[in-house]
Amino acid sequence: MDINKNIKNYYFYSTFAELLILGPIMVLFLLAKGLSFTQIMLLQSIAAVSVVVFEVPTGAVADKFGRKLSMILGASFWGISLFVYMVGKSFIVFMIAEIVFSIGATLKSGADTALIYDSLKKHKVEGEFQRIEGNARAFSLYAQAIGSIIAGFIYGIDRNLPMLVSIIFMIITIIVAIRFDEPPIEEKEGSHEAKYLSHIIESGKYIIKHEKIKAILLFSTVFFVFYRAGFWFFQPYMKSVNIPVEAFGIIFFVFNITAAFVSKRSHKIMQMTKPRTLTFMAVLIIVSFLILGVTKIWVGVAAILLQQAARGLYRPVTRKYLNKHIPSDKRATILSFNSLVTNIAVAIALPFMGVLMDSTNVYISHLILALVMIILIGMSSIYMNKRLGKKNKLKELA
Repeated sequence: MDINKNIKNYYFYSTFAELLILGPIMVLFLLAKGLSFTQIMLLQSIAAVSVVVFEVPTGAVADKFGRKLSMILGASFWGISLFVYMVGKSFIVFMIAEIVFSIGATLKSGADTALIYDSLKKHKVEGEFQRIEGNARAFSLYAQAIGSIIAGFIYGIDRNLPMLVSIIFMIITIIVAIRFDEPPIEEKEGSHEAKYLSHIIESGKYIIKHEKIKAILLFSTVFFVFYRAGFWFFQPYMKSVNIPVEAFGIIFFVFNITAAFVSKRSHKIMQMTKPRTLTFMAVLIIVSFLILGVTKIWVGVAAILLQQAARGLYRPVTRKYLNKHIPSDKRATILSFNSLVTNIAVAIALPFMGVLMDSTNVYISHLILALVMIILIGMSSIYMNKRLGKKNKLKELA
C-alpha cells in the first residue's frame, strides 16, 4: 500500500467529495420549486431521520466490505439525489431525494477518515492524522468557497445549473475514490467470525463502556445541533438586514474561506486551546448568536464568521478525539454511531427551530438559541466532569 498515494488522493477526494455548490442558493432553489419554509425544514428533519436509520448499518458496510467501496457508493447516491432534485416538482419527490442523499451521506460518513487513519496507522505515522485531516478539510472548504461564487452566477442563468455542476463533481469524486489503496483492517481475534449485526452490537457496547467516547459524543452532539441550526438562519438574517440576494454568493465565499483558514490551522489552535478546545468551539457559536440577536444592521453578518471558525474546527477536532480511542475494526462503525446520535438530536430540534422562527423573528430566535446552548453546554460539561473525574476534566479526552 502506497501511503503517499493515499494521502494525495485523500486531498483530491476531500476537495470534491463535498463540493455541492448549493449553500448560497439552496433555500432560494426550494422556494422556487414551490416549497414553503416549513416544508424546507421538514425535509431537513426527514433527512436527519434517514441518517439515523441508515448510519450505523452503512458504517458496518465500510468496516466489513471496504471503506473505498462505501465512499464510491456514497458519491453515487449523492449524484442520483441531485438529479432527482433537479427534475422533481413535488414535496414527495424531494422527500425521496433527501432520503437517497442521506443514504449517500451515511455511506461516506466515517469511511473516508477511517481509510486514511488506518493507512497512516499501517505505517505507524497516525500522529500525522490531525495535520492531514486539517489540510484536507481546508482544501474542501476552499473549493466550497469558490463554488459559492460560481453558484450565484450560474443560478441566475438557470436554477438547475448548480445541481448539474455538483453532479459532475460527484462523478470526479467517484473516479478519485477508485484510485485509493484499501488499507488492511486490523481485526481482533475471533472478530472475523462476527456477523454483520453482532458487529454493530459490539461497537455499541464498546461506546457504552468507554467513558471518554461517551463524553465526546455528548458534547459534540450538543454543539452540532446549534452549529447545524445556525446555517438555516443565515439567509433569513441577511434578508432582514437588507443585504441583496446577489451578494449571498460572495458572502458565502468569505464564510468558506474563513472556515478553511481555521481548519488548516486546527492542530495549532488545538494546541493553544487544549484542554478546552471543545468548550472554545461552543463559545464561538454562542457569541455569534448573541451578536446576531442584537445587531440589526448589515455589519452584523460578520458575526457569522465566528460560526465558520467553529465549523473549520469541528471535524478535525472531534474526529481526532474519537479516533484516538477507537479500535481499527470498529472505527467506521463507531464514527457512524457519532453521526447517528447527532442526527437524532437534529431531527428532534429542527422543527422547534422552525416554530421559533415563525412565532418570533430572526433576532429573538438567535438570542433564545444562545441561551439554550449555554444551558445545554453547561449541563454536558457537568456530565463530563462527573464521568471523567474533577481533576482530569476535558484534558482526559486528549
